[in-house]
Amino acid sequence: MMAKKIAFIINGARKLSYQVNQTITRCENQSNIESHSFITKGPKEAILFARDACLNLFDVVIAVGGDGTVNEVVNGIIESKNSAVTLAILANGTGNDFLRGTNFLLNQDSFIEALLANTTKLVDVAKIESSIGISYFINIADIGFGGKVVQILDKQRQFSGRKASYGLAILRAFIGFRKPFLKIETPDFNFEGPILMVAICNGTIFGNGLTINPFAQINDGKLNVTLLGKVSLLDYIMNLKNLKSGKKISHPEAIYFETKNIEIKVVKGIAVSEADGEYLGSGNLSVSVLNSSISLLVY
Repeated sequence: MMAKKIAFIINGARKLSYQVNQTITRCENQSNIESHSFITKGPKEAILFARDACLNLFDVVIAVGGDGTVNEVVNGIIESKNSAVTLAILANGTGNDFLRGTNFLLNQDSFIEALLANTTKLVDVAKIESSIGISYFINIADIGFGGKVVQILDKQRQFSGRKASYGLAILRAFIGFRKPFLKIETPDFNFEGPILMVAICNGTIFGNGLTINPFAQINDGKLNVTLLGKVSLLDYIMNLKNLKSGKKISHPEAIYFETKNIEIKVVKGIAVSEADGEYLGSGNLSVSVLNSSISLLVY
């Protein structure tokens, strides 16, 4: 029996937890696993490592880090067009929002068993066209307030590194935020007006533990959208308890709907975007779902 060829793509900016380090070591000591580790030194490097691993016919590509690392590895896998590869995730980030939203058991003691048995689940990925071009996300993208938070968070990290506070970025985003006037078009739903935020969801949780869409499923072939129109920042703060407990936002301007593709055009004002915590810049968005496009290791 040939050894299973796996690639650990490790976010070099974060120290490995004891549990994750032990899991990697156990894989390295398995005779029926050929293990290789690639440690990133900067942004977007995980995309290159993942793409190269897929092109070199690795069986499993493992993202070791948080949501940003997972996002880059997903982009590398999709760009490689290797549909045979399995994506695995070892959570070693701050929020790990995508995995928290999957409700997997995440018992690392069974990681190797799942790896060798190839216990997988086909999940969806979303394709997004923004001002920076075409990219992909596996969890959540948004335009408006959430994008502003990530823009500020990126600036904070230039001064305080990866320890920059998400909570502080939210508070700073509140100051001076102006709702952009957006036009939203889907096959079954259209909207035009001032908007606090539009979250386009494959997963359910973003922003370090906030359930922005409790209806989203990662394998239903749909994008679940949360549209917050004339919702004030005070309304948003008052709903944080609901967001943290997994409940829908209680507000007449909070709209939930499903679609397979969505176009968002900025009519007036400035609207910035992010996907899986990665800043995408300002301008229009086009998003579509790629049904069952990645095989995800379940353990």
